[in-house]
Amino acid sequence: MTSRLSVDVSSERVFTAVTGSGMLALWDPAAFTHVVDYDSWEVELLDDEPIIEHIRAGRLVPLNILSDGRFGVLVRRDAAGELTERERQYAQNSSEPYLFVSTGVAKISGIEEVGSFDEEESTVADMKPTEIDLPAGSYAVTVHLLDWEAEPGATDDKGDATATALPDFVVLIAPADGGSFRADIETFDDLD
Repeated sequence: MTSRLSVDVSSERVFTAVTGSGMLALWDPAAFTHVVDYDSWEVELLDDEPIIEHIRAGRLVPLNILSDGRFGVLVRRDAAGELTERERQYAQNSSEPYLFVSTGVAKISGIEEVGSFDEEESTVADMKPTEIDLPAGSYAVTVHLLDWEAEPGATDDKGDATATALPDFVVLIAPADGGSFRADIETFDDLD
């Protein structure tokens, strides 16, 4: 959908993530060190039930709109866990918070890239997971889907995203303060 250069600004990071399997995921690499090839990936991540177990345990948060593609993703660590005014204006859908337990680093990629694969195993360079420093601890992660194309000036004459366009997803990471967490594989209850 969108194409943006990586930007790393203290607690905020913007990048493009790609999936050919219909789902992106925020995941803890320490929880998937045993996933080293397709056979081990298939056991852990092919079917819904094992994925839901990883979600419940806080090892994986789905960014799942059941669609393949290239997606702009903004990840922000924010104690308040709130969208900016601009993001709120174009928010199309928001998830309930998911639990995420970090061991110090998180990654975002297509579900097909979750694991400890050799560098050569991924044939598409931009499908490689993006690493995010995330201090060890428990977090509440809320995923927001933005209708970025609705903002005036978001696309150029060819219909491509401009450099100032909003991303497809805003992922807010805040300290977990207890409570209940979403455990659904589909990120949003209603997709318009």
